[in-house]
Amino acid sequence: MKAGYPGNWVDTPYTLEAQQVNEQIKKNNSKKVDSTFIAVSKRQPLRTEVTGNKSLAASSMDNLVSVLKPDQLKQCGLAYINNGIVRTIVDRTVYFINPERTDFVIEPNEELTSGVDDEEVKKIEEQIKNDTLTGENGESLNLKELRRKLVRINKRVRLHSQLDKLLASTLIFGRSALEIINFPNTTNEEDGTQVKGEPRALRHLSSTRIRDIIADEKTGMFQGLEYDEQKQTTAGTRIIKADKLIPAFNDDYNVLDNSNFSGLSAVWPILEAANTIDVILAEDMPEVARQGWSKFGFLYAGTSKKSTINRLKEELEAGTFIVHNEQALTADVHDLSLDPTKLIDVIQGLAKHMSIGMNLPLFMLFEDTANFATANQVMQVYKTGVLTRYRTWLQGILEDYWYDPILADHLGIELKDVISAPIRIKAVFQDINFETRKEIIEADEKLQNMMVFTNVDTAKDIDRKDVANRLQLEQNEINKAVRFQRDMDIAQQFADNKTQGVQDTKKANPFGRNTTKQSKVPSK
Repeated sequence: MKAGYPGNWVDTPYTLEAQQVNEQIKKNNSKKVDSTFIAVSKRQPLRTEVTGNKSLAASSMDNLVSVLKPDQLKQCGLAYINNGIVRTIVDRTVYFINPERTDFVIEPNEELTSGVDDEEVKKIEEQIKNDTLTGENGESLNLKELRRKLVRINKRVRLHSQLDKLLASTLIFGRSALEIINFPNTTNEEDGTQVKGEPRALRHLSSTRIRDIIADEKTGMFQGLEYDEQKQTTAGTRIIKADKLIPAFNDDYNVLDNSNFSGLSAVWPILEAANTIDVILAEDMPEVARQGWSKFGFLYAGTSKKSTINRLKEELEAGTFIVHNEQALTADVHDLSLDPTKLIDVIQGLAKHMSIGMNLPLFMLFEDTANFATANQVMQVYKTGVLTRYRTWLQGILEDYWYDPILADHLGIELKDVISAPIRIKAVFQDINFETRKEIIEADEKLQNMMVFTNVDTAKDIDRKDVANRLQLEQNEINKAVRFQRDMDIAQQFADNKTQGVQDTKKANPFGRNTTKQSKVPSK
């Protein structure tokens, strides 16, 4: 030890080792260390294979092409299956187009009524109603049998439910078709002619299996399609002609090169919005729910004993309060959760975008609209605009591919001659009223006061068919009584006139002499 302590250090092995450690620490601290940042990878949404590339390469004019490829059509179908908003929009559109069982009316051909006054048109309609209308050669058209046949066929093939499938598939994929399956043809025993079998069923064809469309090269008219049966045979596809089909094509405007009869999917423009909602519901919402009760944080147990650390871990997982005597126990808690209402706002915004993109009023998807009057006006515009267009489109399909062939078989004429037949069969749909029952009754009451409507018309407007039938029967009985009383009055008046005439004759000739002058004939 050096003299002069405490100013001098004691040189011992321990102090030398401590100095060396301190010097090494200073050297390490003096070194420049580059900061390292590791970015947390962001989750990628469920993108489709065609995201950001929805174009179609120019097609050849030698054959017709489809706007969407099979894998893209499959994505539209999966969106309908997985996303409740897409399914709701498609289903409600179908239900509005075809709400109840599809009905029909038999009415005069426009060629017969064009340029004819109202009285003549009313006469033709009365002949159709009473089945007294005849053809060019005076033969009976047998319209009662035609009505029974149409009702029987529509029930047999379940026309209403099959049309729902046709409409839904057409909106989802852009095009669809029903194949008409007929009974075998029979032979008429009287004249030996062939009688075409009635429709037996309507088979719904899968839109994704439609391979090619066959069209006339000159006129461009639809002639049939090539359908893939997906059978393990050498000929997996077959040609189905147009007279065996009820096809439908949505927004078929030949927008892309040579894409006639391709149709445009109504789901495709909103596909990414649907996928985004699926990601939020499948991943984000469950994560928010997990973080709602359990925060993210760091916990220092204050000890290195594994038994204490494990005990604290068990207590934290149980979510209970912890009573401890660890003085150094500290916790640093962070709230990384997202406000769930923000995600709900995103979903609602995307849902509105999807509703607008598929021509469905927002009121049909968000019923909590405060201003009912405004919503009612919107629904009226939807009814007279979009809904009328859809129904007119479906009417044309049914008349061309369903009712015209049945009418041609009934009249015994070629299908191309139906356009000049004296009658036609028209598909009709139930009218949709968005007014309340009170508003309908008040409006009909004014029409009754103006002698425009009757009680029967009002009962039909409020959808009370039972009341309408009862009122109609009562009105028929009243009309019969009125006609009977009128006939009795006429008969009584005729009898009175006859009696009065006899009395007048007796007064003019009280002795009953023959006052008729006879010409004298000279005797020979």
